[in-house]
Amino acid sequence: MTSQTDIASAPQAEYSWNEQCCPLCIGREAKLLGRRGGNAHRLGLGKASSIYRCTGCGLVFPNPMPVPMRVSEHYGDAEKYFAEHSFDGKVTECDNVLASIEELGIKRGRLLDIGTGRGEMLKAARARGWEAVGLEPSRDFAQFARQSSGGEVIEARLEDRPFQENSFDVVILGAVLEHVFNPVSLLAEINRVLRVGGMLWLDVPNEAGWFYSLGNLYQRLRGRDWVVNLSPTFPPYHVFGFSPRSLTKLLGLGGFRLIKLRTYATPAVIETQESPVPPLMRALVKGALLLSAKLGSGTYVDAWAVKNGNDRH
Repeated sequence: MTSQTDIASAPQAEYSWNEQCCPLCIGREAKLLGRRGGNAHRLGLGKASSIYRCTGCGLVFPNPMPVPMRVSEHYGDAEKYFAEHSFDGKVTECDNVLASIEELGIKRGRLLDIGTGRGEMLKAARARGWEAVGLEPSRDFAQFARQSSGGEVIEARLEDRPFQENSFDVVILGAVLEHVFNPVSLLAEINRVLRVGGMLWLDVPNEAGWFYSLGNLYQRLRGRDWVVNLSPTFPPYHVFGFSPRSLTKLLGLGGFRLIKLRTYATPAVIETQESPVPPLMRALVKGALLLSAKLGSGTYVDAWAVKNGNDRH
């Protein structure tokens, strides 16, 4: 298992730093939230980024955007990257997602799992009788997913256009969108490969949740300009932060009709034996999770949306 100390001592990746504005609200102003990474992180992880929130849709993003020079090597070894995640537990979660899709009237057919990671969704889908294909740009992750799921995994990005139009009944985008450097382009390509009436399911961290609000308040109380939103230059490498409002806008821009949206809270891994956190931070995290669960402002948001029939991409 990889500890935070191991990550902190690892070689720093090289980046190109690209100026940007909110990709959903071109031309709208953005508010500086604070800094994240490097000397704005308690372990000095990554390199410092300035984090902004769009005043229009609420999307959170770094400006400039740090784009890794070697994207294919960025995430490293699959077992180390997913060390805190239970494979079998994730398969069960994926099975529940597929059950929800079928309950919404989508018949079992052809399914594309984008950013398939270790292959949990592929394994669950194949067990339920779906014809499932995984898409994974990381060679190490793709090899792991093939072995764990027994399914087909293509080493490519969707933007490389490895599929024809109207190829799939369902597209899965689980814990992926927050890593993507051009989410608008990705949603347009998903629209292209989905059949009309086909379903997209996705989930992302909810950057408008209480977890992030109280985390940022904690930093302010300590007199820091740090924030806990995103992690552009260190694991898990989140480069865009969504909320129900910004996610709904993105889906509309991509030619999708939102069917269902849900926020929920999950336990947060904030420390290891090698990297304990102060008692006040631990208490704030627990309190944020309890509040988020009760007030509908959870740490994650997932959405079910269908491709509109009058959009062409």
